[in-house]
Amino acid sequence: MPRKTKELEKPLLLRHWRSITAAFSALVLLSGLAVVANEQYVQGQNAAISAAEAALELGEQRLEEVSSRIDDLELAIRNSEQILLETDGQTLEETEREELLAEIEKGKETWVAQKTKLLELEAAVKALRKQLQTESPAGSTLASLVTLVGEASKSNWDEIVTQITALGGKITMVQTAQASFEQEMERLAEEEAAAQAAEAAERLARERTIASTSTLTDTGGSTAPSAPAPPPVTEAVLVAPVAPGETNRQFITSYIAALAPNSFISWVPGLCDGYYVCGRAWVGGVNTTPVRIELDPALEEIYRNTVGLSVLVHEAAHARQWFKYGSNIIPANEAYTGLVGAPAVEYMADCATIVKLGYSTNVYTPSCRQSELDAAATIW
Repeated sequence: MPRKTKELEKPLLLRHWRSITAAFSALVLLSGLAVVANEQYVQGQNAAISAAEAALELGEQRLEEVSSRIDDLELAIRNSEQILLETDGQTLEETEREELLAEIEKGKETWVAQKTKLLELEAAVKALRKQLQTESPAGSTLASLVTLVGEASKSNWDEIVTQITALGGKITMVQTAQASFEQEMERLAEEEAAAQAAEAAERLARERTIASTSTLTDTGGSTAPSAPAPPPVTEAVLVAPVAPGETNRQFITSYIAALAPNSFISWVPGLCDGYYVCGRAWVGGVNTTPVRIELDPALEEIYRNTVGLSVLVHEAAHARQWFKYGSNIIPANEAYTGLVGAPAVEYMADCATIVKLGYSTNVYTPSCRQSELDAAATIW
């Protein structure tokens, strides 16, 4: 029995040795696989990081480029709005401005859409940069962010430039329309000036319907009409102010009443036909008899300017002459001037106008001697 037992032990040891050998071989094989897998992991990780860095560089470059374009679009929108404001009422038609307004609205929509895409790209770039800064970036996360940044970077941003160009075109159209408007206004102004000059020339050329001879006698009558020439175009014509709520006629009535309380105004339509402005006075009766001063109702506004005021003062002077001299009106003024008849009265009325205004109607005299001015001042 013991010999039989020894014979049985040898195969058992052999089998045990063979098991250990097999286990050792498997262990060696697994160790080799681990080394290969680790190398592959490292290589894959390095490739992922390289791809992420390339995507990050592209994303940052795109951010800089698109941000600049977005700023350009914002500036174009603001410039367009300013042009729209400045050209209000400055174009012949509103078509060009309406088109610019519509383009501005499109520009704002484009800005919002593109700005949103830009912010999404910016967020993806920031996330990728943060992931790369970690010690062990997650491969799946890097891959997702690389894809996101890549897709956002390759997005079509040409719409921004297209919109900027469209706004520039509409601005040019509006500015061209504005220039056409200004040219048209200049043309109309020239036509208006030419029409006014022609009207003035026609007025002066028309046959004057007012009798220029005076019927004034020692006992009364009408004075010669005072009708000064219109002021030169280059000369500034001042206009007397009216009080708030006051009409031209009320101003004229008050003005003459203050100068000659012994007068009243008679408005005679067509009185000054053919004249720039005119006036006439009628005297008679006794010196306290009110003097009728005739004026043309169509020229109420002109009576308030520099030339018109000289007419009002001249006619008021006749009323004051009558009040002072009465039926002696002609001889008294002949003594001051050396002139004969009614011209002496007209001359002194212009002298009295100079006393009040510093200038006359220039119809009878532009200036007077000091002795004549002193005599004329006594009627006021």
